[in-house]
Amino acid sequence: MINLPDPLTRPALLKVYRPIRTAIQTVLAAAVDRCGKPDFDRAAKHLGLVDAEQMAVEDTAAMLCDIALFEPNQRGRRAYDRFLAGGAEALDPPERAVAERLGGAFFSVFRVAERHAFGGVWVENLLDGDRRFWLMDEGLEASASEGTVIGLRVFDVGPFHAGLGLIVDPDPAMVGFCIEAAARGNPLPVRHSLAATFYGDAIAEATMPVMLGSMVEEVAAMNESERRAALDGLDRLVDPNSPGDAELRDLLVSLVGAVPPPVAPPPTSRRKRRR
Repeated sequence: MINLPDPLTRPALLKVYRPIRTAIQTVLAAAVDRCGKPDFDRAAKHLGLVDAEQMAVEDTAAMLCDIALFEPNQRGRRAYDRFLAGGAEALDPPERAVAERLGGAFFSVFRVAERHAFGGVWVENLLDGDRRFWLMDEGLEASASEGTVIGLRVFDVGPFHAGLGLIVDPDPAMVGFCIEAAARGNPLPVRHSLAATFYGDAIAEATMPVMLGSMVEEVAAMNESERRAALDGLDRLVDPNSPGDAELRDLLVSLVGAVPPPVAPPPTSRRKRRR
């Protein structure tokens, strides 16, 4: 259990928090080393990673590792739990304690309510009835204004929560759908997970200009039937909740729409011939 000094001051708080931040990085690096190819392949699929341009985006690797570690596979098992069972024993005791608490990390959508008196911010979990808690994060404290909505994976340190992974700017419409679903006790309207959805949208948005330019060139070289086949294939892959997928599909629809639709053959008569 981590205890805060009394009296609490900002320098005293940072003296407690910064070693925890260092331990988080050490633990995550060790855990990622225990991930296998199936873990990364699954994460890449959930993020919609299909080309080199997406992997070149800053922070894509961190998002890939986050999903590989903390999102369960089809059997409901997490790579991070395998690490706790068979790799975390090599850590020093303070890092092992952080590793155990990281096992309870969860991703959600939070609203920054106000700054904490000594450091970090108070946030409200929008998918858990606006439950409020203290999030200790120096970067967020410096950059986020009150009312900012973020997507982030966090874990309970004891006296406060800490973040890990990346902070994403979630789509407001998608946030609204998720809040409504959570309030009704329904599953969230996401294909794989909330984190994968928001991470995937961030990657798609960052690579959209390059991908659109490449797509225009490829579609321009297609004949009519190839364009229609491409649209049919995209319809089978598109995530209706992903703004990036929707934009790609809209572009292809506009390109295909410039081609006249095929003329349907005349219906075959079903009348019986007279004998």
